[in-house]
Amino acid sequence: MHLNRFMIRPLVEAGLREELNAGDTTGGFLVWQDDPVLTGQIYAKGVGVACGLMFAEETIKLVEPEASVDYGVREGDPIQPGTVLLKIRAKASTFFCIERAALDWVQQLSGIATKTRRYLDLVKHTNVRVTDTRKGWPGLRMVQKYAVRVGGAHNHIFNLTNCVLVKDNHIKLAGSITKAVEILRARAQHTFKFEVECETLEMVQEALDCGVEVIMFDNMDLDEMRAGLKLVNRRAITEASGGVNESTIVEIAETGVDVISVGDLTHSVRAVDISLDVKDIKPSALRTIGRLQSGG
Repeated sequence: MHLNRFMIRPLVEAGLREELNAGDTTGGFLVWQDDPVLTGQIYAKGVGVACGLMFAEETIKLVEPEASVDYGVREGDPIQPGTVLLKIRAKASTFFCIERAALDWVQQLSGIATKTRRYLDLVKHTNVRVTDTRKGWPGLRMVQKYAVRVGGAHNHIFNLTNCVLVKDNHIKLAGSITKAVEILRARAQHTFKFEVECETLEMVQEALDCGVEVIMFDNMDLDEMRAGLKLVNRRAITEASGGVNESTIVEIAETGVDVISVGDLTHSVRAVDISLDVKDIKPSALRTIGRLQSGG
């Protein structure tokens, strides 16, 4: 997945509008007449996977198109305390304007990429495909899914147009899986795959009888999943979903399911500790970095 600048620009502009509003009443007044060009850096004080650097650069360039931004790492690279992500040369007023907005993008997206990489490391001994879900921040799903890809996992559907996904409420309305699939096959585009959310083995069998391409084991326990896999017998792609976390994903992956969708990748994210300093890195940050580098 690749994000073009024209796709992210409206999001970055919205972030800057929220931050600046009528103007920077601290930094703007401080450099009212003299606005010197300074150097600075965005750097890590935590461990993780770098993501969102293009968002930070776009934030800087929207405020000052002539500013220079040099990358110290690439998207998806591991970062440690002291790693410099971006080197910046810009006016002092630019640093004041962009600091929080730029850092928020990098911290949050690096948090998603870092968590994703951790999940993948847990199941790398299996052949399972880990995906995200649609759970997360409304209006920013595309960005979150991008961070999941940077972390190394795959994406589930982006929105309701991507495939036919028959869930419990659809089944209730239609009366059965069979009836729902029958109606949808008659009306939906022929290019769509069909996925059915199944809570019981009886539902799995009914979905199989309908010839759907993907069967989701929804909140099933391990024994039910294993029985479901025997029932499917490779006649459809199998997906485990619901209640997946870092404590449960290994056992789920080891059942042999094809896909595990994990809402935790995007709905419960801890930001990576990342800072911006003009001129040199401040002494308190250097102390923190030194302590972390030494294992303290």
